[in-house]
Amino acid sequence: MTEKSVLIERRGAVAIVWLNRPEHRNAYTPEMAVRIQEALVECDADDDVRVIVVTGSGDHFGVGADFGIDWRDPQAHAVESLSEPEKAPWNLTTPIIAAINGDAIGVHLTWAMQADIRIVASDARIAFSFNRVGIMPDRNSMWLLPRLAGFGPAMDLLLTGRTIMGDRMMQWGLASESVPAAEVLPTALAFAEDIATYCAPASVTVTKRLMYEFLEEPDRIRAYNRERRTLNWIRTLGETLRGIDAITNKKKPAWGTSKHTRIPAELR
Repeated sequence: MTEKSVLIERRGAVAIVWLNRPEHRNAYTPEMAVRIQEALVECDADDDVRVIVVTGSGDHFGVGADFGIDWRDPQAHAVESLSEPEKAPWNLTTPIIAAINGDAIGVHLTWAMQADIRIVASDARIAFSFNRVGIMPDRNSMWLLPRLAGFGPAMDLLLTGRTIMGDRMMQWGLASESVPAAEVLPTALAFAEDIATYCAPASVTVTKRLMYEFLEEPDRIRAYNRERRTLNWIRTLGETLRGIDAITNKKKPAWGTSKHTRIPAELR
């Protein structure tokens, strides 16, 4: 990557995407938004990358918009349209973990909410602060937050823009773990390495895909049958035997599928 505001680091089967403007507390720019998406898509295309971790350089995950930009300029927001929905984080095949190592304010928080798993620093300041600067919440947060935290807490956080701490974020179901700041990235990497080693690539991809699909499926029976058809197909891929062999013989599994394995269209 030539853009220094976003960097990619590889650690085995895990890719770390760094928000890298520490001298500006990783403040958001439209260019950074483009580079983050490019980094996620690049890592997702690499079959050897099993998990992506996104974190901030320095002491912050990110403090929101760079106030030095003229935010009245429509061009400042042009990159925000989801013109390629297949590149949205929830549509990528690779699990994404947000390692919220410090304050996550405004757009940085709505970025983090698009990850599949979140680890947060217990003393991080967390705020959907949009209404406090005269704009509205973005990046699908009004669709997603009620589904994660419930309608009441979502209304509280989005309407007031008030600040909560990382430990409260976990208590409200918006993060999986709340740990001291120094432990955030190691904890996220441990999650990532566990998935990359002990979970089959194809079944992880299918699980992620169906989880997001079922957020929009109101018919429980339809979801049940879709799940059952997909399970019956997954069983034909041979990974179950590999997993059982690894558990039985107390060894690391030698998976045989790819994260880019697609659910056959006829199973819908």
